[in-house]
Amino acid sequence: MKKSVVLILTLVMVILLAACGTNNNAGTTNEGTTSSEKTTIIITNGKGEIAAQWEQAAKDFMAVNPDIIVEAHTQAVGDTLSIVDKLTASGKTVTLAMVAPDTVNGKYKDFGIDLSGEAWITETDNAFSNEEGMVVGFPFSIEGLGLVYNKTVVEKAVGGEFDPFSINTRDKLVALLDQIKASGVEYPVAYQTEGWSVANHFSTQFLNQNDEPSQTVSQIKSGELKLADNATWNGYYDTLDVLVSKDYNKYGERPIGVYYDDAHVSVGNGTSAMLFNGNWAYDSLQAVAGEEFGFIPVPVDNDPENPLNNKIVAGPTNLLVINKKATAEQQAAAKKFLDWIVFDEAGQNFLVNESQVISAFKNNPNKVANPLGAAIASAVEQGKTADFALNYTVAEDWSTKLAPEVQKYVAQKLTRAELATFIENYFKSFN
Repeated sequence: MKKSVVLILTLVMVILLAACGTNNNAGTTNEGTTSSEKTTIIITNGKGEIAAQWEQAAKDFMAVNPDIIVEAHTQAVGDTLSIVDKLTASGKTVTLAMVAPDTVNGKYKDFGIDLSGEAWITETDNAFSNEEGMVVGFPFSIEGLGLVYNKTVVEKAVGGEFDPFSINTRDKLVALLDQIKASGVEYPVAYQTEGWSVANHFSTQFLNQNDEPSQTVSQIKSGELKLADNATWNGYYDTLDVLVSKDYNKYGERPIGVYYDDAHVSVGNGTSAMLFNGNWAYDSLQAVAGEEFGFIPVPVDNDPENPLNNKIVAGPTNLLVINKKATAEQQAAAKKFLDWIVFDEAGQNFLVNESQVISAFKNNPNKVANPLGAAIASAVEQGKTADFALNYTVAEDWSTKLAPEVQKYVAQKLTRAELATFIENYFKSFN
């Protein structure tokens, strides 16, 4: 009898110890893996200036999703090595990554899952598709560009309220510049001609002549589109010629130089009226004066009905992409985080009020505080935007390979025909 009792007690102890061991294992998670209780995901932020906001967003999301653990990582400002690449190299699986749109069809073309069926797509016109037409990118931030103008200077010149979208031909732009000169502003334009400006941003606008910029890219690669004979491509350079000319540009005598800071001071304090830039320029302008600023579309020709003359360029400059190598549970958790940004009041607040990001989503009631951001948001709402065409090219190449040639053109050291041939050959090199 005693032996039986001892045997039973021994069996009970073995079962209890085994159960304890099982519970301990279930309560732990390896990085990027899931447990029976919680799912752990890693999310990365490429905008170093909103690191604190990103961390807080993760905490706020976890507060309403206690079954999900979020590890939030941010790339340091100025760090050229992607935080996604750093974590991946260390053996971690990033579940949700913030990447530049042009990398979706390049460096990270095999990264993202299909997001075509997500509910948030109905709230935006900026869901980003890859070359196969599959939606893979959640538009985290919208940015835009055009002719940034000082409202005080322009309204003084025109004698009252000014509608920037009334400048929908090149001739109307020239007439406005003449009015500004007549009001006492010697040089209405302060055009900073750094490579990223004249190449990356200005010189990619012609890609919007088709419904999708990628169509134009394909036509150049195939040789179907000849730039020297293309009215839209030539039209943008006709407008650029006006903007950098000695008649209107503060730096017209020596158009190539490092003028960024001086250009913003000039437009900020009203000694010039406009420059070509994006909503990110507001901090530089605001540092000079608290004036109000807005955007004028860049006219491509003298047809007021041309849609390109009635729009400013705007689109996603940062995408959130879900890693196809993450587990199904992790992917589902990442989708919840995206829904939280779009549909939850706290997520909407994080995006716009805390991060000062222009929302791509129509249902977000919040508005960015700075006037250039507000102008972009208003244009998005009114359908007065063309695609951020740079997203459909290799952005780095426009800075390093193409920018020097565009600058030579601006300095009149390269003919337009030579520039056309150079750009065509660049695109054909991908065939």
